Order: sequence, then C-alpha cells, then structure tokens
Amino acid sequence: MVKVRARPETGNLYLDFGYRGQRCREQTALPDTPTNRRNVEALAKRIERDIRQGRFDYTRYFPDSPRA
Repeated sequence: MVKVRARPETGNLYLDFGYRGQRCREQTALPDTPTNRRNVEALAKRIERDIRQGRFDYTRYFPDSPRA
C-alpha cells in the first residue's frame, strides 16, 4: 500500500511504500495542500496499481532517486 504523508519539519508531501521487500520513501517538493494531496494520492494509486500488476518501473516514476 502506498501512503501519502507530510514531513513534520517541512510540511512537504512524500510517498511511503514497499517495493521488492524494501521500504521506499520518495519526497516531493509539494506543500501539503488539499490540491497537492489529491494529485499525490492519484500518483500513489497509479504506483500501487503498477506494483500489483508487476509493471512498476522505479526510474519512470522517480528518475532522480538513488534507488532508480
């Protein structure tokens, strides 16, 4: 399950999810507003669907991540 959370120190949203047995947390530069949260939650649903279907490509979603 992909969860959308906000960093207490910055108020920015991030995604928290499990992939290949690892806990993954990917930051956004978006402040926690209703519009941004809706957009990030929609992204979380797409990620969750792709993981379930076995076609999740980390690099596609997070090209600048060290995990990519």
